[in-house]
Amino acid sequence: MNTKPDRQTGQDFLVQLVRSFVTGNTTWGVLRLVILGALALALVLVAVTIPALWRYLIAPFFALILAFLAGVRYIQDIYELPSLTYALRYLVASFFGFLYPYLSISGGKKNLKKGEVNLLDVIGGPGIVFVQPGNAVLFEGQCGPDTIYTSGTHFVPRFETLQPIALEDQYGELTGLSATTRDGFDVRVGRTRFRFRLISDPHARTLQNPYSYTEAAIYDMVYNRTVGEEGLSDWGSGVAGDIRRVISNYINRHTLDQLTAPSETKGDPRGDITKELYSEAVRNNLRRRGTELLSIDIGNFEIPNKEVEQQRLDTWQVKWKGNARIARSFGEAKRLAQQEIGRAEAQAEMLISIMHALSDVNLRGGTTQSVRDMVLVRTAQLLDAMGQNLPPDDKPPVNNEPGKLDQK
Repeated sequence: MNTKPDRQTGQDFLVQLVRSFVTGNTTWGVLRLVILGALALALVLVAVTIPALWRYLIAPFFALILAFLAGVRYIQDIYELPSLTYALRYLVASFFGFLYPYLSISGGKKNLKKGEVNLLDVIGGPGIVFVQPGNAVLFEGQCGPDTIYTSGTHFVPRFETLQPIALEDQYGELTGLSATTRDGFDVRVGRTRFRFRLISDPHARTLQNPYSYTEAAIYDMVYNRTVGEEGLSDWGSGVAGDIRRVISNYINRHTLDQLTAPSETKGDPRGDITKELYSEAVRNNLRRRGTELLSIDIGNFEIPNKEVEQQRLDTWQVKWKGNARIARSFGEAKRLAQQEIGRAEAQAEMLISIMHALSDVNLRGGTTQSVRDMVLVRTAQLLDAMGQNLPPDDKPPVNNEPGKLDQK
């Protein structure tokens, strides 16, 4: 009869039992406290019964106190805690299973007051975390990611840290974005607003679970963040950096007029940038961060150098002034042409009127003076009629000197 598997199972059980007693949390911590308390009480009762044993208990007692204080000082030193109280609380919570720290997660961030030192934030577990709806938290152990939890109250085991995650739609802004155009001018882009979120599982999204997610997207979001001068950046800063890079590259590839005078160049810079942000290449870059871009509103393009702006304004003024002069000259030429046509028509009408007057006069019976008078009367009548139809500026000056017509 083979009893080796049973013996191996029993040994594994004993090993697991000892490990849980030494490193276990919650109930195991209370059990350790009860056992140590019972042991201390037993030693005290024995010492009371046998007074000679007190001298032998002093050294172990002070050794235990010094070891505990040394552990507290060590924790304060390696985690740079402001006081021994925080280190003492952490050691008590880890060993005895009470005085656990609490931490709330909302908006994809740890809710910490200004100047607050929370052991779950500085060191990690053990502790209790409250995850608000629309959020998740990734537990990281010593060897890598462990578990992902959504909304609710969860216990953080010992040696595990927290990575908060926002499942709701996120909003970001870009300010102070500037770049140089292809023709060497500095251009500043106004406030740019965008909306993004964690890549979700469309098949898992329901009314009961509106904040679906994929574990791969969470891992990409947490572990594909960029590192800058100030250290590890957050999720929104990384997405903003990708968008900033696309806008800057677009400005570098185009001239100033293509950006600030699209009506003249027949272009649409904001529409082109938006299309590029939704292109496959940019979407793949955002997927590496576990992100999908929902919408973006690109700000206006500004020229920081006022002299350049004034020079462009003067150039546009010269162009429009030239167009205005051309239009005015064309109208003046048409006016002169109409005047010449009017004069020619008046002369023709005068000649025709004189011819009609001469045809009505009996040249045989009339004298030369009567013919001359008839021509002068018809001419005067025709000039008077023409003067009444002329515009005020074109009317000839009125001759008030008497006798001039008679002399003619």
